[in-house]
Amino acid sequence: MATDSPASGLSRASSGKRPRAATNEDPNDENRRKDPKISRACDICKRKKIRCNGTLPCSNCARRKVNCAYEAKYGRGRPPTPPPSATTDQRHQEVTRDHTNELCIWQQNPHPRASPERDAEGQYVDPTSGLNFLHRAWKKLLMQKDDSTSYDSNDAERNQPLTSAGDRPFGVDDDAADNFIPDAPKARGLQEFYFESCVVTYRIFHRQTVEGWMELFLRERQERKPLGQLLGNSRTAILLTIMAIATLRSEKVRREAYMEDESFIMQHSDRLFCAGMKLVDMEVGFPRLESAQARLIQVLYLLQTARMNKGWYTFGNVFHITLSLGMHRRRDQKRDFPFTSRRQNYITSECYKRTFWSAYIIDKYLSVVFGRPRLYQDEDIDQDFPEGVNDEDMTPDGTKASDDADCHIDGLIFHAKIARIIGKISREVYSVNDLSNQDRLAAANRLGCELHEWRAGLPPHLGTVKPSTLVPSFRRQAVALQLAYSHALIHANRPFLMSEAASENVNECISATKASLELVNRMAGDTTLFHSFWWTHYVIFCALAVVYVWEIQRTTGTRSSCEVYDQIFDLAEKCRGHLRQASTGLSQNQRYSVILDELRSEAQRCRTRNVCQGSTCLQGGEASANTDFGISFMQDSDMLSAGPEAILQDGLMPSMLDSFLFSDWQTLDSSAFFPLPDPNSVSPTCFPALP
Repeated sequence: MATDSPASGLSRASSGKRPRAATNEDPNDENRRKDPKISRACDICKRKKIRCNGTLPCSNCARRKVNCAYEAKYGRGRPPTPPPSATTDQRHQEVTRDHTNELCIWQQNPHPRASPERDAEGQYVDPTSGLNFLHRAWKKLLMQKDDSTSYDSNDAERNQPLTSAGDRPFGVDDDAADNFIPDAPKARGLQEFYFESCVVTYRIFHRQTVEGWMELFLRERQERKPLGQLLGNSRTAILLTIMAIATLRSEKVRREAYMEDESFIMQHSDRLFCAGMKLVDMEVGFPRLESAQARLIQVLYLLQTARMNKGWYTFGNVFHITLSLGMHRRRDQKRDFPFTSRRQNYITSECYKRTFWSAYIIDKYLSVVFGRPRLYQDEDIDQDFPEGVNDEDMTPDGTKASDDADCHIDGLIFHAKIARIIGKISREVYSVNDLSNQDRLAAANRLGCELHEWRAGLPPHLGTVKPSTLVPSFRRQAVALQLAYSHALIHANRPFLMSEAASENVNECISATKASLELVNRMAGDTTLFHSFWWTHYVIFCALAVVYVWEIQRTTGTRSSCEVYDQIFDLAEKCRGHLRQASTGLSQNQRYSVILDELRSEAQRCRTRNVCQGSTCLQGGEASANTDFGISFMQDSDMLSAGPEAILQDGLMPSMLDSFLFSDWQTLDSSAFFPLPDPNSVSPTCFPALP
């Protein structure tokens, strides 16, 4: 008589057969040994080594809504033809029946939080996640093959050093020729254009000092000496980058930017920039003020050309140099500390402050745009703001006697102050700590009051005076601070769009969104303004995201009449057009556009569901009345022809807002900069997991 032994049990386990359960069997379960034998699995199931029923599409792919294919090599003779799965009508009936059950459950419990499921590719996806539209956007980016559409499809932009991966390549030949450097008259003209038309609030240089450097630089060129021999690497790099920014900006204004191929526009400016970058990389010795200034102005060029990743890493060097020089600390006159500030004249001392606070502002905005932690911590900083003195009134020994005219440094000071508030909002409202919504709301209200106080404290030429009446330099500063103010209000209040208990915050957020869209729409008609701020495109993205999320909330929650609906959606469509027009050659803006398209589609689906469920969500004829309220994202004919499978797809039930978290806003901000997998090495159905 045969008996079981450990060895026989091990043999049975290794044979791959599943033993029949002895007890607690469900009588409805079929014995797997009675299932039809499948000789070929689909490509996805085969790769994942999961059971496949062999139909086209198979049950796994049909449930996960992925492309089912049988294209892998078959080595057992003639490959069998997979039989078709259930008929289309049967599938539609099953989908409709399943979603009818989901609707009943969802209406009983409108805030479900289901467990994550594993899809056919092994990714965990939460069907109730508020960021499912981002997954669709990433999948769409991965599947795009046109190099002009997504930089992830461009090998030249993807296969770069780690600090530049994903950015536009420079495309500058590594030759020794320096004939790209402008002659003396043009160099002086570019320098003047930079100080008159390019500088907004980041005033890190003393103009007269830089003009003196330029004369030494031109003498160096005339004597055909190597670059940097008279001035040093940092100062020469500063001059080259100043000329690069001036060349780029003047070409954009002259050619109305993005109406032509931007790569052609940037050919000359990139050569100047790369020459300066090489000098900085070869700098030796201990860091000095000019070491920080050279790298900081390079960050500004990188951000203006949408080379965000290189800009991020370069700014890390700026951060470390400023700390090593003690620029974050107030100078102690008695003890002469920090030591690096010893024997500073007045101009140098003020440039230390200007450089530090310009870096501080950029740090706060980079942290918001990238959704990453801030580098400068307020508790470590006691540096004074620079004095409100114009360059022409400064001497090495102090200030000249001057009138009480408006000062250009005021823009830098007030931009630094609002950047400090933005940092507080990121730290307190979006805290990663386990805070209650009431604590976050209280922080938003408190910081909102600080923003209002900041706005009331602006000098007239930056606050109350109409920008169009100001000289160009002050007009750029006034517009920049207005845009910063509107964005800060959005940043503080947008997490409460989904809360009916924070109606005042919602109203303030929508008002700030409308103000920012109006400002951007006016800026679009003035190329000297639209291309002055590197973060304009992010503000457009941020404002449009608020509009679409607000539309979703409006169609799924309590509806209230508001006269701004028509205006704000009309503005949203115009600014969306501006962003699309500015996306030529800028991969960052292309990603913004794809993500916004998916979020806009989410609003379409919510509107469609609301109309189709009018008897449940609305009373009587209110559904048809609200269809035309504001801008209709989807026409009635589209709604009627969509069919139940289109209305109930992609996790539309429940609404994304039922599970939209505070941290999801930061994920949305940074979604344009997540590294995507190589589309040539992964399936298009793979996409990055949410952070």
